[in-house]
Amino acid sequence: MKQLRNIGAMALSFVCLGSAHAATKPEATPTQVKLFFIEALDPKDTTSSQRFQQEYELAISKGKEFTSSQLKNCGFELTSTTYFYGASDPIQAKEQAERATKEGAWLLIGPRRSNHYLILAKGAPEIPSISLMASSDEIGELGNIHLTLSPANSEMAKAAAEEAAGRIPKDQSKTYVAVVSSDCLACKNFEKHFDKIASAIGLKKAASLSVVGDQPDVTKLSEELKRSHPAFILLPNYSIVTTHLISAIHSMLPNAFFVGGDGWGDPQFGFVQNGLEVGDAEGFTVRGFPPMRAGLSTFKLGKNLMISPQFSNLESSSALGILSIFNQTAELLCKTKPKTNAEFVKAFQKHGPRLFSPPWGTSIYNLERRNIVFLKSSGVGR
Repeated sequence: MKQLRNIGAMALSFVCLGSAHAATKPEATPTQVKLFFIEALDPKDTTSSQRFQQEYELAISKGKEFTSSQLKNCGFELTSTTYFYGASDPIQAKEQAERATKEGAWLLIGPRRSNHYLILAKGAPEIPSISLMASSDEIGELGNIHLTLSPANSEMAKAAAEEAAGRIPKDQSKTYVAVVSSDCLACKNFEKHFDKIASAIGLKKAASLSVVGDQPDVTKLSEELKRSHPAFILLPNYSIVTTHLISAIHSMLPNAFFVGGDGWGDPQFGFVQNGLEVGDAEGFTVRGFPPMRAGLSTFKLGKNLMISPQFSNLESSSALGILSIFNQTAELLCKTKPKTNAEFVKAFQKHGPRLFSPPWGTSIYNLERRNIVFLKSSGVGR
């Protein structure tokens, strides 16, 4: 009898152990979501810097870190691959997009420059992609899986034209001269929209000059400025070209101010900021990004980052855009629960245009005492 009781007890213990083992199931393997960052940010290139590259990479690291717990609970894990190339070799955008497609990319975060981003979209037409700053009209024609966080050039040009008109003294001619890089699609597109609005509000364009290279020849420009004496100069170019042009023009026309698109750089990054060449020249630039803290305060990841004891003072607009993309990608994944990149494409087509629309309106930054200083914004927040 005692033996039977022992056997029964042993059997019961095996049953209990078996039940406990069955209740502790191994966690399901999270679905791997592959992000590829492709950007003209090779620090060996004259248009970039090591510090900017490091900030870009830090933003990716923080984006992954501050969404990992949320995504784990939803059954996902993000992986990232980064490829930097020289701005003088835009075909790399297409080649790296093709490579990312072969490697199973779910989402591409593409170049800031409009012409580079258009090339990337051609390399991966079926893979969702987001540019941080591309703003030319052609971006809107790519369809709803190729998006940008930047407002359209038409919106930013309108803000710039109205601000410029308001800064011209009443007793001064309302004329301007545009100087635009010949190889910059977004720059020429910005000029077109600016001209249309400027004409409608009483500004007169005296001339438009096309320039080539980072340090263009200004002989023709000098002749035109002597002839027209404009109230301001429109420079919708990237920062390295802008710095050279401001330096040359300001010495010829010290009373004119300068107007820029979104290529002049951030208050902490770019060649215009703290550039000794610009001297005491004044003007303003329009951008689709507010200051970092104002932007971070508009989404969950940003708020959590700011109150974190390990908060790093990220400063660039690119970093702000990257963090926003991580925040919205986590929301999209947890909302739609795609199991494959094909399912993610369908989810992105439906929800992407809302989640990744330009969230911050247009901001105006003054150029004063060799610094780019935030002035005002037309709206911050989704």
